Amino acid sequence: MAKTTEDALLDAIADDFHTYLRKGVRFDRVIGSAHTDLDIDDIETLLRIHFVLTDVEDDASKVGVLDFMRQLEDRIRRMKTTTSPESFQYHGEIRGRIDWQGTVKTRARAGQLDEPVFVCTQPEEHYNIDENLVLKRLLTILHDIITDDLAYALNNPDGYDWLDAWVKPSSSAGGRDVESAAEMLDRIYEQNIYLQRINVADADITDRTIESVKRSRSQFYQDAAVLLDRYRQLMNYELDSAEARDLLNHTLIAPKNAETLFELYWVFRVLAAYDGVEYRVLTDGRDHPSTIATWEQDESRFVLSHDATGESLMFSESIGSADIEPDGYLYRMNEVLSRWHSLSEDLLGRGGSDSLWGGRPDIVLERYRETEAGSWELEQVFLGEVKYTQNIDYVATGLRELLEYMAFVKRSTTDEYVESADEILESVTVKGLLFVDELARETSVEYDDDIRIIQYPQSPGPVV
Repeated sequence: MAKTTEDALLDAIADDFHTYLRKGVRFDRVIGSAHTDLDIDDIETLLRIHFVLTDVEDDASKVGVLDFMRQLEDRIRRMKTTTSPESFQYHGEIRGRIDWQGTVKTRARAGQLDEPVFVCTQPEEHYNIDENLVLKRLLTILHDIITDDLAYALNNPDGYDWLDAWVKPSSSAGGRDVESAAEMLDRIYEQNIYLQRINVADADITDRTIESVKRSRSQFYQDAAVLLDRYRQLMNYELDSAEARDLLNHTLIAPKNAETLFELYWVFRVLAAYDGVEYRVLTDGRDHPSTIATWEQDESRFVLSHDATGESLMFSESIGSADIEPDGYLYRMNEVLSRWHSLSEDLLGRGGSDSLWGGRPDIVLERYRETEAGSWELEQVFLGEVKYTQNIDYVATGLRELLEYMAFVKRSTTDEYVESADEILESVTVKGLLFVDELARETSVEYDDDIRIIQYPQSPGPVV
């Protein structure tokens, strides 16, 4: 039996990723694990990076950023301007066409009718037209993404093959020295004197403006308007499942991290078990990067976290010296930890933890009920451990880890175990599932609903 492939996982989660993204569910912890050096920790940055990687599709009416960049060097030479007559006052010289009426009035006001003062009109070029405002706003967005969001990858391209279109040098049509698309964009954006005259800082580029520019006679400006509109759609999480798959494949997972795809698959299976849920968009995802979603249902509040300890839980165990017998396992383990802590500090220059045990489950779902005082009290906890494996030994290791999480989970507010001593691994308060790839044997246990092994592509159903 072959292991589930990355392509199969991408196909399995693309629709769900698209659906839950539109609902406001956040995946910041998942995103942060994809490219740690890029400091991508929110979905908006991920979508911005995805945007600059879009390319022309089979449909000739569409355009991508990379296609737009390939034509930018030639097209930008044909930027549009408008002209209007402007009046200028000169002394002793004439530039342009003399405005005799204005000249006479100016001399009369000064009481110097014989002075060689002339008011002349000259055509003045204006660059702040709708087409150029749309173009400049688009190029500003692209420049910010390339120079800020992707700065590390552009300076360290090894391992970022999906950025080759931006970092690999290519000869420009204008006969310039070989340069990359990123270098070409930076040069044009910073040095083009006509582009510099366009001021978008205070410009209100409305949707109506973009739609108007889409009808421009110039294909260059049409494409710029289409791309700016597409960028705004992405910032509103408007993407279809095919684009969601491309996003997962090329930018989020960097497709060698199939374990993250597998974890995401089971996160979606847990979410799918709750029908009619309206997920709450976190007011500041950066403050809660591990929280995937929160919602209220059946007079309960739910918090789903990924690769974290949850909202009000602890997963660590230390040795209390007062509880240690003069000799025995805990006594000796405490000696080991104490000596390791001091040696790590002295020999390696780094501190060690005195924790006997600690961890972070792959999936945590907390269920809270509202008290009479109006606060939320923890009612149930679900813990999920994910192992992207068909190896029975590794599955057994995952099962042990799951049992440890369930037995040792504490309330962070009181430092008390969630389960009482007489209900360890048998209560309705803490439930757990081990999620694994498809195995060659059945793993369901009919008599135990609290601890189960779920194989791909089964569904766990409601877990709390």
